Amino acid sequence: MSGSARPAVRAVFRIGPWVPGSLLPVAVGLVGVAASLLVLQDVLALVGAALSVAAAVRVRSAVPWLLVALLAVGQLLRDPTGLDASLPALVLALHVLVVLVLLARSVPVRSRLQLAALGPAALTTGLVQVPAQVVAAALLVVGGRLQILPVASTIGGSLLVLLAGLLIVPRRADREA
Repeated sequence: MSGSARPAVRAVFRIGPWVPGSLLPVAVGLVGVAASLLVLQDVLALVGAALSVAAAVRVRSAVPWLLVALLAVGQLLRDPTGLDASLPALVLALHVLVVLVLLARSVPVRSRLQLAALGPAALTTGLVQVPAQVVAAALLVVGGRLQILPVASTIGGSLLVLLAGLLIVPRRADREA
């Protein structure tokens, strides 16, 4: 059998559902702008929005971490008597922002990101998010500053854990088969 008579073998990799890597910096910018508008007031909101755009453009620089610091300081500058459900929303936004920044720093813009790769990050974020929301709610309720539990944020963290489970379990089943 000569070399030309062999059937051509083509390597095909099943990556499953994917998104372009360029969506990660865009998501950093969108989450940053939303968190800035939620937490920051007056001129700081404009600075936060500008930092969000800069963080999306320069995700591998220190700008995203300046945005995270600005959001934390912006929450501290708010009137503590008016503490409401925006604190749990900010905690969720900061966790998501940090995960997106770390992913955007490691995934090339011109690549494809397999959705199953987001499973471990979603699981970790959810495992941090749910206890953080419960502790924040307990402290605010004990202090008499929060009359309602931040149910939406706790449900959001639980959904992240569920999403991670849905993304990781089929992947492990494919490996074993």
